[in-house]
Amino acid sequence: MFDLERVEVLRGPQGTLYGRNTTGGAINFISKKPLLSGMSGNLQVGYGNYNTATASGALDTTLVEDKVGLRVAFNYANGDGYIHNIAPNQPDANSTDSIAGRAILLVKPSDRLTITLKGTYGRSNPTQAAVYNLGTGVDGFNPVLGTGRKEKGLGFFEVDSERLGHSYVRTMGSELTVRYELSDSLAFTSLTSYDHARQKFTQEGTGLTSPVFEQPLDTLYGNRFKMFNQELRLTYTGDSTNLQVGAYYGYDKDSSNSYYWLLDGAAMIHQLYDQIRKSSAIFAQADQKFGDHLGMTVGLRYTWDRSSYKNYASYVTPASNYTGDRDTNSFPYDTGSYIHGSYDPATGGFTSGPTIPLRSSALTGRAAVNYTFDDGQLLYASYSRGYRSAAYCGQCFFAPIDTTKPEKVDAFELGAKGRFLDNALTLSLSAFLMKYRNSQINETNGPQTLLVNVDKSKVKGVELETTLTPISTVRITLNGSIIDATYQKANLLFGSVAGNVVPYAPKFQASGRIDWEVVKLANGAINFTPSFVHSGKAYFTPYNTDNGNGNLRQDAYTKVNAQLSYDTDAYSLRFWVNNLFNKKTFADGLDLRASFGYDYLVAAPPRQYGVSFKVNF
Repeated sequence: MFDLERVEVLRGPQGTLYGRNTTGGAINFISKKPLLSGMSGNLQVGYGNYNTATASGALDTTLVEDKVGLRVAFNYANGDGYIHNIAPNQPDANSTDSIAGRAILLVKPSDRLTITLKGTYGRSNPTQAAVYNLGTGVDGFNPVLGTGRKEKGLGFFEVDSERLGHSYVRTMGSELTVRYELSDSLAFTSLTSYDHARQKFTQEGTGLTSPVFEQPLDTLYGNRFKMFNQELRLTYTGDSTNLQVGAYYGYDKDSSNSYYWLLDGAAMIHQLYDQIRKSSAIFAQADQKFGDHLGMTVGLRYTWDRSSYKNYASYVTPASNYTGDRDTNSFPYDTGSYIHGSYDPATGGFTSGPTIPLRSSALTGRAAVNYTFDDGQLLYASYSRGYRSAAYCGQCFFAPIDTTKPEKVDAFELGAKGRFLDNALTLSLSAFLMKYRNSQINETNGPQTLLVNVDKSKVKGVELETTLTPISTVRITLNGSIIDATYQKANLLFGSVAGNVVPYAPKFQASGRIDWEVVKLANGAINFTPSFVHSGKAYFTPYNTDNGNGNLRQDAYTKVNAQLSYDTDAYSLRFWVNNLFNKKTFADGLDLRASFGYDYLVAAPPRQYGVSFKVNF
């Protein structure tokens, strides 16, 4: 996220304009576009703990005044890992290593025609996220590995990993947007994009150097992605009526080539597949005002999804049957025991299992009504339906290649927004209910993760957002939510989870910040901005604490951040700190107890701090 004009957060299912796979909402990152006038830009450099260096910048130049402009931007970050690795001659985990760039060419041949061409590039190669290995034995001892964190003397932000992996990702993309105003009220827009990406994740999966096994759990995930999207949209803008109609087509392909080393090569699993998805949709939305107070929105979208799972195989073989390096994925195919597909001795390759087709479709949409009072206060109510297409359990290398049903959600919301105390106080209050059918969730079964359906689940709650400006130099923002997210009908592999709390859905969350202009100077100001986030208890598994999953959770916590800055129109100097009190929390976890004797946990970042300097020109 860099050089952004704004960020739009759309909560709830986006069943009309965004279509499939937006059942939980959508976030739009809107990049800054060329100004078509003059030249301007900025450059920011920074340095923080863990030897982290950062740089970002943008240059906006006008090639033809009011007609052609170019804006280029970049972002760079490089730093040591914040999880110390005590293994000799090994890097620290959770490092930072990324660079990204973007160029936007804006052309306005006439007042009615606007052409925007965007190109992007990104590359990252940090060390892997460290594994916090909490064994099933006394004091976290791992009986399979023959050691534990206590035996190693590891602190919370430490790991002992002799083969620490890296998470390499490279992305390239292009986007063309053409907008032509047919009249003062009617416009046609075409959006075309093509992206491709490559990722290679090597991972040591235990976080402990074992006296029993040299390679207890190593993985290599290799993927290549291609994505194409095309949308055509016709927009009518009137005094009281706005209309949008359009059509969409999307294509994406995921080619996977992955390896899993288990218990020093007692078994090596090789899995390959191609997954192709095609999606088509038509949609329409109308926004209508009835006088000065009442407004209404109605939208519908129909989506057709077609997928295929092909060119796939998976087999298990002793590691002695192959030679190679974990950090590559070019091993020869093997004559091992095939679970899917079969070995082809004539070619030395494999014969795929039969292509598995998958189709789904859905009618989704949104209906909303709002009423604005004379003093500007707003009441609204909305209903929307969202849809997530049917999907494959792509990483089912042991189990059959199962498919899931489409996920659907019906969402209801009531809310009010207003300004009070001579605009010093703004309030936004909403209550919502979301009913899910066939939610698609991940379930861990030994070394593999399955994609399964949950019959019924429900999320209900209230949210409050407030901003108070008691004096001109102080602005206080407070947000909070109370939600009840539970499974209503859900039978998983290890039993029913009906009545359990949905993972990663704490009952209470809150955040706040104070923007305080401490000192006003002739050419700038000194500003202080403390903030906090609070989260209630969250579970990492649908089983919550059942079936021995008591460690797979994060109890309630509060984290405090702060920044002190000197800001002028020409430059700014900022000192910042995140997680000021170095709160120790977990961000994720999964059950590997039956296969490898431990709960797999991932630590959230420790205290991080630094300084940055930005100049505008």
